[in-house]
Amino acid sequence: MSWRRRFEERGSALCVGLDPAAGRLPPGISAEEFCLAAVEETRDFAACVKPNLAFFERLGPEGLAAMVRVVAAARAKGIPVILDAKRGDVAESARAYAEAFLGGPFDCDALTVNPSLGLDTVAPFAERARDTGRGIFLLLRTSNPGAALFQDAAEGALVDAIRDEPAFGAVVGATDPRAGERLRRALPETLFLVPGFGVQGGTDLGPFFGDGGRGAVVNSSRGILYAGEGRPWPEWRQAIREAARAAHATIERARRR
Repeated sequence: MSWRRRFEERGSALCVGLDPAAGRLPPGISAEEFCLAAVEETRDFAACVKPNLAFFERLGPEGLAAMVRVVAAARAKGIPVILDAKRGDVAESARAYAEAFLGGPFDCDALTVNPSLGLDTVAPFAERARDTGRGIFLLLRTSNPGAALFQDAAEGALVDAIRDEPAFGAVVGATDPRAGERLRRALPETLFLVPGFGVQGGTDLGPFFGDGGRGAVVNSSRGILYAGEGRPWPEWRQAIREAARAAHATIERARRR
């Protein structure tokens, strides 16, 4: 089965971001417990989950070990995992990152990669992805306010690279639907990872989907994870589930327009 098919067969376009933020976790609940609960509560609605490596790295070796277990738990439930690492480096360093995250100790179904050092630096990731049946989401248009400053200049070359490589998807932020519409026309067959929905203000999701409402997974992190913030843990867990249900319904309406 192709890496993209593993996402599409879930019958959803919701990506649940796993960002266990310092100071916001329920009292007495570890980052690992929190994320495992989030995976369980959202499994009926999620196309995939997306652990953000930074939130686990800040916890040191124990955090990385926890992330490995969270990834394994999600994949054991049949939920694909996008590891949001935004890695990018030259030559052998890029190859080492690819070996670590694609079929290696931090294995996932897809990895986010920063191509800003040049297209030669993404080649080792593409090679490894093809060899292991994994996918790569290149940062094409991110959801932050300053995205256009450098990304406009690189867009044409990146679009061509993504179009020519079946292992590549694209990160295209929900905060700029006009860019989403333009890039969807340019890349009609590419799977988009769409961050920026919800808390960051992205609401117009229709332009990011292709024919038949396919071709995108839309990420929500804080809007789901912290929906029950301040409540007792059992109620917080229920709030995570209900927030995932609501996000899924919103995304379904957008993709079926």
